Amino acid sequence: MEPKTIADFVEENQLDIEKIIEKYEPYVYTILKNGMRNQEDREEILSDVFMILWKNYEYLDRTIEIKPYLIGITRNLLKKKYHQKGWEKTFEAMEKYEDKVSSFIDVQDLAEENEKSKVVADTIKRMNFQEQQIFMMFYYQSRKIKEISKELEISETKVKVTLHRLRKKIKKKLKERGYGYGKS
Repeated sequence: MEPKTIADFVEENQLDIEKIIEKYEPYVYTILKNGMRNQEDREEILSDVFMILWKNYEYLDRTIEIKPYLIGITRNLLKKKYHQKGWEKTFEAMEKYEDKVSSFIDVQDLAEENEKSKVVADTIKRMNFQEQQIFMMFYYQSRKIKEISKELEISETKVKVTLHRLRKKIKKKLKERGYGYGKS
């Protein structure tokens, strides 16, 4: 059986971060490669993803699937890197960076994000193949509508309409579970 949860990577009550890195580093790197151009920034965030997992391991539910969790960390770091006001482009020392990472990691928020990720993942599983492709290309690969349209050989309007409908489905599912979605 292929390891999927955090518990699958625990040996003698310790997280085997090396195995996780070995298995998921190429996957996380692909997300980063699609999300940013700067190689140095990609490598920095790549190591930060696994550092955050390792630092927060003791607070995590061992049954959560590791892949969606790593995707969430990666996306949050990308957002922080490019969208948070005042975010520094580079850090002069690792200690300074660890302080910043710790300040925006909240275990309760992580747990809620994990639950939301499960709802989104479940909704994605129920989509047809083309909807899954569009959703993954747009949200997980940060591809532009025009690129998606060209690659899938469908109109840009169809891509936009599909994304709109999928967001509505996900919003509905999140509300049913008691979670907010996007802007209030």
